[in-house]
Amino acid sequence: MIRFRVLAALSVTLAACSLDVAPISTPKIILTPVLDSLFVGDQLVKRQVTFVDSHGNVQDPGSVVWSTSDTSVIAVDSATGKITGHKAGVAVLYADAQNAEGFAVIVVSPPLKVTLLVDTLFLMPGDTFYAPVEVTHQAPGTPTVWFSAAASASVSVDSATGLVTASAAGGPVAITAHAALSPDTVTDVGTAQVLQLTDTSGGAGYYTIFGTVQRARRVNVRGAIYPRNGGTPTFELVLQTLNGATVLEEADIVLRTPPTGPGVYPIDSLGLLEAPRQGVDPVCNPPRDWGRWFTFVQAAELDAVSRPGGAISIAQVVSVPHGQVISGHFYLPAQRTDRFSDPTGLLPIRGSFVAPVISGPSACH
Repeated sequence: MIRFRVLAALSVTLAACSLDVAPISTPKIILTPVLDSLFVGDQLVKRQVTFVDSHGNVQDPGSVVWSTSDTSVIAVDSATGKITGHKAGVAVLYADAQNAEGFAVIVVSPPLKVTLLVDTLFLMPGDTFYAPVEVTHQAPGTPTVWFSAAASASVSVDSATGLVTASAAGGPVAITAHAALSPDTVTDVGTAQVLQLTDTSGGAGYYTIFGTVQRARRVNVRGAIYPRNGGTPTFELVLQTLNGATVLEEADIVLRTPPTGPGVYPIDSLGLLEAPRQGVDPVCNPPRDWGRWFTFVQAAELDAVSRPGGAISIAQVVSVPHGQVISGHFYLPAQRTDRFSDPTGLLPIRGSFVAPVISGPSACH
């Protein structure tokens, strides 16, 4: 779980500089691409620099001074902007010009790397889930990938396919993804925990984001069914990061029809004018099945709305006193609303959950 520590260490820096929530009237430096990667020892040429003045006009940036948040991860020539990868990790590249500062996120990978894209799994007994992995490699060839799990009565994993099977409540159990491409062998370790709720309290969820926003979050999770006068009830899955009663970050998935059993429910797109902050109520009257993510940065909100291609997979729906419990996983491709036409604004969000489901308020009409 080295990646989690890297993301946690970087989160303060990203919150301070990479989430572009500055007022329109503020001069800006925009770097292109805003997200890039290289292997240890490789080099990248400088980013394209665009300076936007306080009136929104594009101007010559003039002299640019380059620097980095972590000189151990990347070295950057302060005058030319050329980048050299020093060690595996994530760093922020800064460009200062015209009394404004721009950024780019630079990911440095070792010659061979395997990543569990969902490295914390929550399941119920009887659930199965194929652990998704990503392998990057510098040398030509095709890496061999396999999986293993610590000995446990709760969880097992198929070595060849990564199919995780939950047998009984327990854990967390270590799940390891392996990759080999001569002369290197690497691993990434995650966990799987099996929960068996007896009522509508408890539950757990987790998600990761890799992109211009980086996240690895264990979250509070709940589901709610909202009755509607004269219409079919709707369903919302809410995954929250809280500080006491204050919501710091949240991911939502809304379905026009509550899930009644196992199944895969595609997640469609949500437009800018349909987002909840625009005064529309897509929970009580969802135009389609959708999702979103938002966080607060220095008292300003940054959010992203779903694009086509995502899905929420419900593994089980179990009746318990006062409601239900559901388990499953999801892939939510969400587009940052402040970068709605920019491909680098796409945030791939993947997660797993065991969630209590209760009846929501009867305020939907």
